[in-house]
Amino acid sequence: MSNRTLVATMGFDERHVLPALRLMPYDRLTVVGGAETFRSAGFRRLRALEPLTRAVAVPSFNLNASIVAIRRVIRSSRQGGPVRISVSGGTKIVASAAILAAFQEGVEAWYCDPDPIRLPVLHGLRIVDAFSPPERTIALAVRNPVALEGLVTRMALEGLGRRLVIGAIRSLAAKGLVILETRGGRTVVRPSERLPLFAAHLRESSGKA
Repeated sequence: MSNRTLVATMGFDERHVLPALRLMPYDRLTVVGGAETFRSAGFRRLRALEPLTRAVAVPSFNLNASIVAIRRVIRSSRQGGPVRISVSGGTKIVASAAILAAFQEGVEAWYCDPDPIRLPVLHGLRIVDAFSPPERTIALAVRNPVALEGLVTRMALEGLGRRLVIGAIRSLAAKGLVILETRGGRTVVRPSERLPLFAAHLRESSGKA
């Protein structure tokens, strides 16, 4: 008999998890969060409702390690049946890690607060596949604000021509990963708030530290 597993991210408040329990059919519940999650009163209340809840602690301030841990949860749970993920609770890092893990493993990811929204996770397609090699190279290179011309010169050492670099930067800006500004008559490329998460995922996917 197939057992459906619901993997839910959680912080300190079980109320962010409860809508998924009401809306997502499941036979087994696994909660992922930081170690502090499982010492909270919210988790004790949740476990009172679901005594057989499995608790999996992940490093809540380490995106890469959280992705690895959640992917491991998905793989072990999938041996018994289908898996869904709810990312309605938990820290931004844990929720982002769960979405990326779902993307990598090709399982459904949902946000339920209060209505269920299915996130666009496609089986067999990785996030990094939506970016060209020059975009990936530049995303890893831009850690602080840098003059556009200086970045073009730097990327020339990587074998990327000016036109290719400019096109990749514009594409990253359109995707909200970098921001183009004018400072003192010069164009500056700076990372957006989203870029560090994407760059960390790139490094995890490529095995780079």
